[in-house]
Amino acid sequence: MPGNAASKCLLNVALTILMVIVVAPAHAQNKIRAAYSSISGIFTPVWIATDERLYQKNQIDADLVYIGGSPVAVSALIAGEIDFIYGGADPIIGGILGGADLTLAGFISNTTPISLWVGAGFNKVEDLKGKTVAVTRLASSTAYMAKVCFGQSRLEAMKDIPLIQSGGYPESLAALQAGRVQGAMLSPPFTYRAEALGFKRIWNGSGVEYPSFVLATRRTFIRDSADRAQRAFNAVAEGVHIFRTDKERAMRVMAKYTKVKDRTILENTYADNKDVYSPTMRPTASGVKPILDILAASNPKAAGAKPEQFIDATLSRRLEESGAMKKF
Repeated sequence: MPGNAASKCLLNVALTILMVIVVAPAHAQNKIRAAYSSISGIFTPVWIATDERLYQKNQIDADLVYIGGSPVAVSALIAGEIDFIYGGADPIIGGILGGADLTLAGFISNTTPISLWVGAGFNKVEDLKGKTVAVTRLASSTAYMAKVCFGQSRLEAMKDIPLIQSGGYPESLAALQAGRVQGAMLSPPFTYRAEALGFKRIWNGSGVEYPSFVLATRRTFIRDSADRAQRAFNAVAEGVHIFRTDKERAMRVMAKYTKVKDRTILENTYADNKDVYSPTMRPTASGVKPILDILAASNPKAAGAKPEQFIDATLSRRLEESGAMKKF
C-alpha cells in the first residue's frame, strides 16, 4: 500500500506538471495586452469590449490599460509591452516613418467630434492670434485638429497661435477654466462641461476626414499571431455594434470610464458619437493622406510616402468575409 500511495502521489505530481506545461502556453496564446490613450466618450466601444466580456466571448484574455498620450503608448507597442493601441493615428504614422514595425489595422472612427472652445471676448478663430490653446498632446488628434482649424483661417499653430499640451481633456478644460489658456480643443463629454461653465464652441471638427480613433498594432503581430489579432479585432467591432444599437448599455459604460454621471451630458455625448464609427473598421488611404500632408511640412519622409504603406486591412477584410458582423 505505501508503494501504491507513493506511485499515486508521483502520478498526481506528473499530471500537474503536464497540465502546467500544456495550459500555460495555451493561455499565452489567447492573451493580448491593449492600451487606450485618452479618456473621451469616443473610446466607449473599447470599454464596452472589456466590460461586456466581448474578448472572452471571442476566446481572448485581454488586459486593457490606460496610457495617457499616444506617443507613450506607441513606445510601449514598439517595445512589445502591449499588442494593440486604441488612439489617434498621428503618432503611429510618425513611428512608421521612423522605421517602426507598426500598422493601422482598423479605423474605428474616420472623423472626430473634437472642437475648439473659448471664453468670453472670442468669437472667431482669428481672435485667438497671439493667444494660447490647450491640446492633450503636441502629437495627438487634438493638435492635428487645431492645425486644421487654424489653417482654415490662414493661421499657423505655434507661429500664430501657440499650443500647450495639457496631458488630457480634463486638464485642458481645467486650464481653460483657470485662465491659463484662452482656448482648448475638447471632445465630448468635456465639451458639455465646458458649455455648462459658460464657454462656447467656435469651431467643430465633425465632417473633417481624419482617423481620430484607430486600432494599431505591429505588422509582425498580425503575421505571427493572426488568430489572436483577429479575435481581439472582432471584439472591438462588436463593441462598436453595441454602442450603435444599445444606447443604455453604451451610456452605462461611458459613465463608468469618464466619471460623468449627468444624464443629459451622457445622452449628448452618445448622440455626438453614434454616427462617427465605421461598422467594418476598414482603414483607408484617404484617411491617412491629410496626416501625411501635415507632417510633410516638418518631415521630408512624409512628403514622398504613399498612404497605402501605413495600413493593413487584413483584419477588417477577414471580419467582413466571415459574416461575423451579422451575428453580433
